[in-house]
Amino acid sequence: MLMKLAKILLSTLLIAHSFAFAQSSAVSGSGDNRSAGDKISLQDAIDFALKNNLSIKQNNLQVEQGLNTFEQSKWARYPNLNAGTNFNLFSGRNINPYTNGIITNTVGSNGFGLSSGVTLFDGYQTRNGIALNQLNLEASRLDLQAMKNQITLNVIVGYLNVLSQEDLLAVAQRQMEVTKTQLERTQKLVNAGSLPETNLYDIKAQLANDELSVVNAENSIVSAKLTLRQIMNITADRDFEVIRVAVPNPNIQPYPNTPAQIFEIAQGYLADVQAADMRVKAAQKSVDIAKGLKMPVVSASANLNSSSTTAAEKVSVTQKIVETEAGYVNVAGTRYPVIAYLPTSASSSEKIPYFRQLTGNANASLGLNVRVPIFNGYSTKFRLTNAQIQKKQSEVQAENVRLRLRQDIDQAYVNLNNSAKRYSAIGNQVKAFEESFRAAEAKFNVGSLNALEYSIAKSNLDRARSNEIQAKYDYIFRIKILDFYQNKPLSF
Repeated sequence: MLMKLAKILLSTLLIAHSFAFAQSSAVSGSGDNRSAGDKISLQDAIDFALKNNLSIKQNNLQVEQGLNTFEQSKWARYPNLNAGTNFNLFSGRNINPYTNGIITNTVGSNGFGLSSGVTLFDGYQTRNGIALNQLNLEASRLDLQAMKNQITLNVIVGYLNVLSQEDLLAVAQRQMEVTKTQLERTQKLVNAGSLPETNLYDIKAQLANDELSVVNAENSIVSAKLTLRQIMNITADRDFEVIRVAVPNPNIQPYPNTPAQIFEIAQGYLADVQAADMRVKAAQKSVDIAKGLKMPVVSASANLNSSSTTAAEKVSVTQKIVETEAGYVNVAGTRYPVIAYLPTSASSSEKIPYFRQLTGNANASLGLNVRVPIFNGYSTKFRLTNAQIQKKQSEVQAENVRLRLRQDIDQAYVNLNNSAKRYSAIGNQVKAFEESFRAAEAKFNVGSLNALEYSIAKSNLDRARSNEIQAKYDYIFRIKILDFYQNKPLSF
C-alpha cells in the first residue's frame, strides 16, 4: 500500500540532519539532458519521474502485453484459413498416383490444399476467455496507475524534504548571524573591561556550534536532493535547484471529513482497490471457462485439394481394318485365297499439362464435427476446483486491500491530529523561547547574565525554531496524505 511507503518516507522529515529513503529506482540517467543549475518545479519533478522511472516502464510493457493478448483472443472467434503444398519424388517400383498402376520409372508429384475451420460452440470458453483477458488488461492498467500515484507521492515527499532542509538552513544561517553580532558586541565589552574574557570564549564556542549547524544543514540539503534525484532517476552528477513552493503556515483546524467518509471515497477512487476488484471478476471468468469444458464442442471444417504428377499421360488409341490372306481353299482343284479383314489398333500418349491436372483433380469437402467430453481423468473437475479456489483467493485479497486501506486511513487520521497538536505546542514553545531569549540577550548585554546562560537560552530558541519547521512540513504532509486518498489536488 502507498501508505506504508509514505510512512517510511515521512519518518525522514522528523530527523534534522539525516535522510535515508528506501527507493527501488535505479540511479542512472535515462535520457536526462538537464544541465547543471537547472530550476525545476514540483510538476516538472513529477513529470520527469513518471517518464523515467524504470518500474513504470516495466508496467507499461505489461500493459502492452495484456493488450496484445486481449486482441489475439478476440480473433479466436473467427474461422481460420490455411494453405499448404507438397512436392514428392519417387524412384524404383512405385504406384502411379494418376492411374494406380505399377511403374518403375522416377515420378514426381505436387499437391495443393486449402483448409478452413471454425468453432461454432465450445461452452462459451472463447467468449469468456475474451472477457478474462479484457479484465486482466484493465487490472494491469490500474496497477500502472497505482504505481504512478505512488511515484507522484514519493516525489512530493522528496520535494518537501528539500524545501524543509532549505528552511532549516535559513534558520541556521540566521542563528549564526545573530551569534556573530553578539560576538562583536561581546568583544567590545571585553575590550572595555565590562565583561570577563571567558564570556568571549563562550560566545566563540557558540559561534562554532552555529557554523557546524550550517554545515550540517547544507549537507542535509545535498542528501535531500540526492534522494529526489533517485526518485526522478537523474544521475548524481546533475545539479538542479527546486523552485520554491509557497507553503504557508497552516491553520490548525479539524479535517473536514471523517475516516469513514475518506474510506468510502478512497475505495472508489484508488487504483489498487479497483485492480483487486477487477481480478475478482477475472477469477469468475476463469471459473466459467472451466465449466465450459464439460460441454460439447461443435466445429465446422472445409477443405479444397488438388494435385499433379509427372506420370500423368493421355493415351490415344486408333483402330483400322487390315486385309490379309488367312489361307486357301480348293474348289474343284483350284486353290483360292481366303481374304480376312482383321481389326488392328495403335496407341500414342502425351503428357497432361500441369494446370489441366490441377483443374481436373480438384476436390472439395465440408464437415461438421461434434466432440462430447465423457471422461478425461477428472481433469475438468480438478481445473474447475482450482479456478474456484483462485476466485476465493482473489476475493480475500480484495478484502485485505480494503482492510489495509481502512487501517492506513485511520492511522493517517490519528497522525494528522497528533501532528496538529505537536505543531501547535511547538508554536507556543517558540513564542515562549523568543521572549526568554530577548530577556536573556538584554541581561547579557548589560553584564547581568553570563555567556553560558545566554548560550542555553539561544540554543533553546534555535532548537525550537528547527522543530517548528519540521512540525510544519510534517503537518502539511499529513494533510496531503488524506487529500491523496480522496483524489484532491496535491498542490500547495
